[in-house]
Amino acid sequence: MIDHFAILGLPRRPWLDPDVLKGAFHRLSSTLHPDVPRTGDAAHFTALNTAHTVLREPASRLRHLLELTAPEALAAASSPPLALADLFMQIAGVRRRLDAFLEKRKAATSPLARALLASEENELSRELHTTLGQLEAAETASLAEVRLLDADWGAPAAPAIASLVGAYHRLAYLARWLAQTRESLFALGS
Repeated sequence: MIDHFAILGLPRRPWLDPDVLKGAFHRLSSTLHPDVPRTGDAAHFTALNTAHTVLREPASRLRHLLELTAPEALAAASSPPLALADLFMQIAGVRRRLDAFLEKRKAATSPLARALLASEENELSRELHTTLGQLEAAETASLAEVRLLDADWGAPAAPAIASLVGAYHRLAYLARWLAQTRESLFALGS
């Protein structure tokens, strides 16, 4: 398995400072870029880009770290974490109402029919923005947990791996829900 941490010359850790990661990427890409005479290397530059992409996102970084250190820990299927179950149900409900609203808006052919949908659109927009705020707060809390896990990171013990798996699953679900909520806001035009 490719070690994206090694490609960027960074330690295998749950948390990487974004500026350090960016600096390592820029330092290496300045010599490996295919357009650089004598040192450019397209294959290594592609690997470098892939490594940066994987390590830049917290959920994909945690998944990669787990693949390298405890691949068996990822084998179990995951459902939405219990701590996020209420938020999951809220998101499902607002997305269902959004889908129904978008169908109504699509069917509204006159300006008057579209105007009559304005209050429903405003309510959906408010709900989506509230949901987005809750998701961002949950993501911030999960990232703080990853920083705490990183502070104790040494020889990964079973409890640390279990905590890392939990953090990975939360961040993976949150990343997906954040993207869906932002996409919903875009579809709504908010």
